[in-house]
Amino acid sequence: MERYRLGVDIGGTFTDLVIYDQQEKIYHTHKTLTTPKNLADGVMESIDHYIKDFDEIEYFVHGTTSGLNAFLERKGANVAMIVTKGFRDVYEIGRANRIEMYNIQYEKTALLMERQHIYEIDERTTYDGKVLKEINDNELDSLIDDLKKQEYEAVAVCLLHAYRNPEHERKILNKIQSEVNIPVSLSSDIAREWREYERVSTTVVNAYVAPIVNKYLTLLEKEMINRGYEKDIYIMQSNGGVMTSKVAKKLPLQTLMSGPVGGTIGCVNLTEQISEDNLIGVDMGGTSFDVSLTIDRKPDVTSETIMEGHPILSPMVNIRTIGSGGGSIAYLENGGLRVGPHSAGSNPVPVCYGKGGIEPTVTDANLILGRIDPDNLGSIKLDKEAAYKSIEKIANEIGLSVIKTAEGIIDIANAKMADAIRSITVRRGIDPRELTMVAYGGAGPMHAALIGELLGVDKIVIPNASGTFSARGMLQTDIRYDTVRNYVSEINHIDREKVKSLFEEMELESTSVLNEQSIDTDKISYQKSFDIRYVGQEYTVNVHGNENNTEKLEALFHTSHLEIYGHNNPDNPIEIVNLRLTAHGELEKLQVQDTEIEKELEVKAVHARECYWDGAKQDTGVYSTEELGIGNYFFGPAIIEDKSSTIVVPPNHSIWIDKHQNILIENRKTK
Repeated sequence: MERYRLGVDIGGTFTDLVIYDQQEKIYHTHKTLTTPKNLADGVMESIDHYIKDFDEIEYFVHGTTSGLNAFLERKGANVAMIVTKGFRDVYEIGRANRIEMYNIQYEKTALLMERQHIYEIDERTTYDGKVLKEINDNELDSLIDDLKKQEYEAVAVCLLHAYRNPEHERKILNKIQSEVNIPVSLSSDIAREWREYERVSTTVVNAYVAPIVNKYLTLLEKEMINRGYEKDIYIMQSNGGVMTSKVAKKLPLQTLMSGPVGGTIGCVNLTEQISEDNLIGVDMGGTSFDVSLTIDRKPDVTSETIMEGHPILSPMVNIRTIGSGGGSIAYLENGGLRVGPHSAGSNPVPVCYGKGGIEPTVTDANLILGRIDPDNLGSIKLDKEAAYKSIEKIANEIGLSVIKTAEGIIDIANAKMADAIRSITVRRGIDPRELTMVAYGGAGPMHAALIGELLGVDKIVIPNASGTFSARGMLQTDIRYDTVRNYVSEINHIDREKVKSLFEEMELESTSVLNEQSIDTDKISYQKSFDIRYVGQEYTVNVHGNENNTEKLEALFHTSHLEIYGHNNPDNPIEIVNLRLTAHGELEKLQVQDTEIEKELEVKAVHARECYWDGAKQDTGVYSTEELGIGNYFFGPAIIEDKSSTIVVPPNHSIWIDKHQNILIENRKTK
């Protein structure tokens, strides 16, 4: 019997598992320390903890960090790139703009490959897709011989105007694959749109992580097959959909934000439960803090982003990530207290875990302040004395008490996280005070209310099973595939037949990819959109609509431009630059059952413990999510303990349990 649906999310410290047992109609969750040397070990250990017969698994979706880790740590593949003759320096020259204009110490981001690994081939396709000069077979053979001698692990092919006509790139692909078994990334597959440098950068990033992602997924597939699971493994995509592991090997770029996006999709599904359209999703784990937005009950997706200084042309959920997690290390620099971005991670983990850590972390500070119960982590008993001594070393150097230093560590971490939220709200003209914050991850609920105070956010939601919320969100996702075609024309002069033909071409491509992933054509839906700009501008605004109603497209563009940039000019001519098509393949999802609230009941804590709030010791009620029922309410300060996270509620806050067992926290200072 196919009984279980599994979601697994790998974090920097823990690997989270969520299992829905369709027979018992119940969720199970489990956390296992992440295994950095072989991520698959932690995944299999968590699944083996619950599942004995892998034949009973109906569906398995996974968020992987293998590609992201390789990219961030600069441990990717040895990549070669093939470009059109005369364009060898596009990648190195990049753009002349300086991202941090007022930073006198600004340094341009180091490239993922050096110039010596870029090869030219004498071919040429014009801007409109006509072949001006064919590839010489002898020259191509000689080039491939050079690639073999250098023993490259991956190849990126970025030919001029390949977004218009990919014929030459495909010829190179076929020739390489007939002689060498290595991943080949084509710019016409990865980023089929203009802007040469961005297209090259995107293709190089894809090639850079391809062998690592390929190796990891192949190993995971093998481990699952050895245990009797022979169905597809689904991988969470950066764009908010999922894809099979076979497709993920071809598009490893789409796995970069695989884990954090699961939480964003969880927020999208949460909007209906809590009747809120616009949410700030904050995911704090042991290593990082991830922020994303849900606007009008949809994930905030961008078609272009910059990661670690590298432009990427690919639809991704807009996520801001900083190195601030429970394992973030506190240290002194030039006499000042600093927190992060370096993390104790899963090895050696925070000092209080007793596994070799010696530097104080955010988790150690929370333990000292009484916000974490040292005996409430299952088989792991936290060492409060060791945590105290680690913070005491810093406290003595800066002349503060241990408690004041611990509070300082928490305050600094909270301020950094509040700034991260401002960077995707205030800087874009969005007032965070008008949104509801949803906090999840192992440490998110511990800091959410305190961050909310800094931002003026009055309402906080801690979802049911918040510690494994990202893994659970993955179980509520459809398959997604994005395609793009370059088409430049003033909107009043578009060739509707040409536009229709390009959309039909993209629809056929998308249908083929989704059919390959066992999605029937009648289960596929399509959404058209257009990248539009004022004539003479460089950047575009993406607008959803149809080529048959250009007046509506114009109106939507002007409105969107005003919302994003604070101004528009309806009298200026506008032009279309790219056509986009998003295909969704419908997957079966879990249906949340409503439970009626019979009555609201104020509850008192069974026991309390001493916690520190603003330097003062105060008896704080301690509750357990297992004991709290729907309709229960009480007031802070309070600590709510869950088996996968701890929820910290400061004074002057109220707490209420809704009909889905989500915990709603309101700041009463502003009431």
